[in-house]
Amino acid sequence: MDSYNDILQRMKDKYEELRGQPVPELSDIDIRMKVLAGEIYNDEVNLEFIKRQMFAKSATGRYLDLHAEDRGLKRKAAVKARGFVTFSIPVAIENDIIIPKNTIVATAGETSYRFKTNVDITIYAGGTSATVLCTAEKGGRASNVRKKTISVIVTSVTGVETVTNSDSFTGGADEESDENLRKRILESYVSISNGTNAAYYEKLALSVDGVTGANIVPKGRGVGTVDVYIASEEGTPTLDQISKVQMLMDDERELNVDILVCGARPYNINLGVNIQVAEGYDFEDVKSRVEKALGDYIESLSIGDSVLETHLGKAILDVDGVYTYSWFSNYDNTFIMPVDAYPFLNSITIEEEEI
Repeated sequence: MDSYNDILQRMKDKYEELRGQPVPELSDIDIRMKVLAGEIYNDEVNLEFIKRQMFAKSATGRYLDLHAEDRGLKRKAAVKARGFVTFSIPVAIENDIIIPKNTIVATAGETSYRFKTNVDITIYAGGTSATVLCTAEKGGRASNVRKKTISVIVTSVTGVETVTNSDSFTGGADEESDENLRKRILESYVSISNGTNAAYYEKLALSVDGVTGANIVPKGRGVGTVDVYIASEEGTPTLDQISKVQMLMDDERELNVDILVCGARPYNINLGVNIQVAEGYDFEDVKSRVEKALGDYIESLSIGDSVLETHLGKAILDVDGVYTYSWFSNYDNTFIMPVDAYPFLNSITIEEEEI
């Protein structure tokens, strides 16, 4: 696309060609040309924007959402993390302390994450603590806080001094990104859902907020059965996500089909490789980029996708600065994945091998 200055210069050049003299600076015709060039440039910018939004491969934001609607899809909303917190008092007292629903607690530190209690809870007379389910105020992965990080009682409760979470909060997921939604849209053109194939059930599973992967196994428990294994952004899905997918499948399944939804499990991948670095390259820098390349490859795989030596090798050799590589003799470099498991990169060991 031409810049504003290019458009204006072409107009001035044409004027000079026709009149035999340049456009007088700050003249009426000069001002008119500048205004017209600006309008032409704005029209070209808008036209380029429209062209990008016309196709699912390049559309963004709400325009990509419209492409998704055409395929019967919808961007997945952010999911709020959930977990349990325990309120405590220093010594037992003779009366009950009621902690009402929607009491707000939070993590400490500069970046604070807030959570609300789901129900009323009581520290009964003679007791010193009570535990209650909480939900994050805002959705997103950031609300998956680690254990013992919630320590602030935002909503004051008379007599209650401390709060903590003995386990991590889980289930939080970010709103589906443009790239992930685009991938689902494009896949819907490749694997046409007709209500009877695996693509249909995969589409249903992936429509549930927080679910990022699904593997459909027909006849897993015999004729007339379909097993569905799902994963979340955090890996293993929560019971709530499994329940939502199960209910959706039960409502939308074919007649006389028994569907069972289960959470996929992680399959630990441990890699060990020697790399020779090309002349002029720093080993630590190349090592860092090889680690990222291997991690990106494994992260791109879904439930049931095997980790193959040839693909690992390609990921390594595609890193600029790698001369050659060899695998540790005591490490596997091919992993055949069960249908109910997703590859999880547990460790990478990379050592330098002299040329």
